[in-house]
Amino acid sequence: MGQLSLHIPGIVCALLSLGSTSSAAAGTPAVAGVRALPDALEVHLAGRLPSARLVELRPYEQYTAEASGAVAWAGRVAGQSLRLPRFADGRDRLYSKFQLINGATLRAVGVPRWVTDLEALPAERFPMPWPKSKKGVTCPVDMDDLHALGARYADWGVVLAGIFDWSGGTPEEVWEVDGERLPINTHYIAWLDGLVRRATELGINVTLIPVNGVPDHADPAHPLIHPRTDPAAAPNHIGAFNVTNERGLRYYRAAFEYLAHRYSDPSCEHGWVSGYVVGNELQSHWAWHNMGRTSREVVAREYADQLRIAWLAVRRFHKRVRVYASMDHTWAMRLDPDPMKAMAGDWFLERLNRTIVREGNFPWHVAFHPYPEDLFEPRFWQDQTAVLGFDSPRVTFRNLEVLPAFLAQDRFLYHGQPRRIILSEQGFHCPDGRDGEAVQAAAFAYAYEKVRHMPSIDAFILHRHVDHLDHGPLLVGMWTRKLDSDHPEAPDRKRMIWDVFRAADTPSWPTAIEFAKPIIGISDWAEAAPCPGPIPQVSGSVAPPLEPSTVVADLWARMGEAKLAQCLAWNPSWAKGADGLLRPAILEHPLDPREGAAEGSFELDLPRVRAGRGLRLKFGTVLTGPSFDGVRMSVLVDGRELWAQVQPGQNLPKAHAIDLTDWAGRRVRLTLRVDALGNNGADWAHWLRPVVVVTGPMALNR
Repeated sequence: MGQLSLHIPGIVCALLSLGSTSSAAAGTPAVAGVRALPDALEVHLAGRLPSARLVELRPYEQYTAEASGAVAWAGRVAGQSLRLPRFADGRDRLYSKFQLINGATLRAVGVPRWVTDLEALPAERFPMPWPKSKKGVTCPVDMDDLHALGARYADWGVVLAGIFDWSGGTPEEVWEVDGERLPINTHYIAWLDGLVRRATELGINVTLIPVNGVPDHADPAHPLIHPRTDPAAAPNHIGAFNVTNERGLRYYRAAFEYLAHRYSDPSCEHGWVSGYVVGNELQSHWAWHNMGRTSREVVAREYADQLRIAWLAVRRFHKRVRVYASMDHTWAMRLDPDPMKAMAGDWFLERLNRTIVREGNFPWHVAFHPYPEDLFEPRFWQDQTAVLGFDSPRVTFRNLEVLPAFLAQDRFLYHGQPRRIILSEQGFHCPDGRDGEAVQAAAFAYAYEKVRHMPSIDAFILHRHVDHLDHGPLLVGMWTRKLDSDHPEAPDRKRMIWDVFRAADTPSWPTAIEFAKPIIGISDWAEAAPCPGPIPQVSGSVAPPLEPSTVVADLWARMGEAKLAQCLAWNPSWAKGADGLLRPAILEHPLDPREGAAEGSFELDLPRVRAGRGLRLKFGTVLTGPSFDGVRMSVLVDGRELWAQVQPGQNLPKAHAIDLTDWAGRRVRLTLRVDALGNNGADWAHWLRPVVVVTGPMALNR
């Protein structure tokens, strides 16, 4: 699937935004900050350097001595401020970054710095609706029903390409960027106007979610398609934003500038938008922000620029409009076995923040999706992979406290204030059975009661208003949909969750959620309150990391390299081992047993070891699904079975070790095999952290 910013004028503000003022104070030459004026840019230089150049770089450029960029100034650095024309060669330099260069060596000094101080620019500052109630709805179908529900927040996805008119005819409206007049799709905008204006009239705070829909074929000439996007393979036809060249940058800027100009107008002619979520679920970038198979470092690097450019574009028109980074519920784990397709949420936040702070901090915020660990199981209080610690594999409603605590750490603060959080998309499936609607409603009751007591979270925007055809068997709507309608989300019947949602933040709330206590298994709502104390770095529920010096091959980390056969699923997962601690795991689900056993095979180069040392494959096994007849799990080396065991039922974890010393110094094919026996239903076989290690102190002869 910033709000509060203390303004400190001049050089002090620029140095604070640098994030490392001590080096500047000590005399280290650097671009300390860049301030925007209506017709100029004020660049603050720190330290001393007898000969220097200031090079202007476009967002997609990196400095090299061979392709040095445009020299904006040359001279001696002595802790001064420079004033440069804001507009040059027909371009607005607000979207440029500036790199200090040693004039003698032509080497870069410090890091490129962006404009971060926009206080001198004319922009609106009137307050948009920020209701006390946190409840909201994604993708509303009927605004009058939202009013009846008492919803105070709403969000919609906006397809970037839909903003522009690609017909080639004479456009009714254009938006000019650096002298280029880009045609606007007035029909699409009229549709969006109707939603935003009506929501604003009802006192509903609106957030828009621009996403980059891509066709199913490559089109190098299209300005919006990122050159790394794999259109044919992108699972959801959603790609990364293209700011890798000047034309792509102009269209990207135009989209955010046009929306912010239109929906920050004090006349409120078209309604108001308080924030923009940039893209969707960045950890799972292959699925929702496709850049092809790309390293997490490149994805985070480019997304930092996309987020910043969006902020510059919307901040020009309103000082309080926010931009949000979009995240799913994965935390210390990734969803895809291929590390070039997904990344962990904690790593993403750390790298994003570090990149932004180094190049000039600005007020970005977080739009989070704390779905239950299993989208088809609404009882999130049973989530096994959501624990109270920064090492938790996931962050769901069960351990939602982890996210604001993580963002409250000093390195994430902006002018002393933590990043704000909205829960912009999350919902609860309505299971089959007589009590399905009650369970769904209880999940919402528990989650909302918890979020009500978390001041750093501004909005809980429930996904979704009405079931949608494209969701298949996933039923998360407050309304069912008409199965015989041509419309994919035509409302049919209210579910129980509708009445519970309506009661939220009203005097009837305590009575309305009383039914949920026995479903959840509590006697008092105090038992569901957020953890009041500090969140630990280490939860005590997750197995400690391995000693890196002993690891020869971490199969979980390399599971994307495995050659697969007869696998219905081969996914990264987490499960509890025999000691009760969570471990990363490979979930291997076999196909129909008539097709043969499932296999995942690794080609491994095993090192030689000294006398007295050994090689071991260490792993655990557990069956987490309600299998009909269990599974047989086995390990083979070069086709020879070294170990096998039948797992008769779920939640019986065991630890194992296999001696591989006889294969030291050889290239081998190591196979993890799962046989479904007679029936493969719910055969969710897990290999818990399978790893080849050297026993004893590390002593390898490679």
